[in-house]
Formats: sequence, structure tokens, C-alpha cells
Amino acid sequence: MSESRDAVTAPPPDAASRVRAYGPRDVVRVNLHVKSRFYRGVVTAHYETADGRRAYRLGLYPRPDRAPCGWYWWDATKMTRRDYRRSPD
Repeated sequence: MSESRDAVTAPPPDAASRVRAYGPRDVVRVNLHVKSRFYRGVVTAHYETADGRRAYRLGLYPRPDRAPCGWYWWDATKMTRRDYRRSPD
């Protein structure tokens, strides 16, 4: 795998950032490469910068205990997003 396919890490949000946390009904998956390995990420939160960039906090699978979980910049050319959010009952 080429390093150019890897997702780019983002810094944690600063105190002024508005962070949106995802609940159990908000299942959003992101497929991506990190360190030349394929992962499926589950979004736990996101924030946006003043210039419109979005960073997702991802729990990465298949091995979240060993995977480089954390904040990653959204990039539609390097990631695939699947939104499984359900409306409240």
C-alpha cells in the first residue's frame, strides 16, 4: 500500500471547538488506511474548524486495543463513509 492512501491524523479539538459526540443510535462507519493497513472506523465524535475541515474521532477495528485510534481529518478521496444513524423511536 502506498502511504499516500493513509488517513491524516488531526489534532484534538481545542477548548473553543464545538465537539459533537455520537450516541448508540448514531452509527457512522468510516473505512480507511492507517500506516498502510486497512481499518473500519466507528465515529465517536467530530468537530469542524473555521475553514470547514472536519475531524472525526475514530475507534478502529479489527483490533481497537492495538489500532491507532484517535482524531483523523475527513478526506473523501481516502475514506469511505457509511451512515447507519437511526431516528429515535
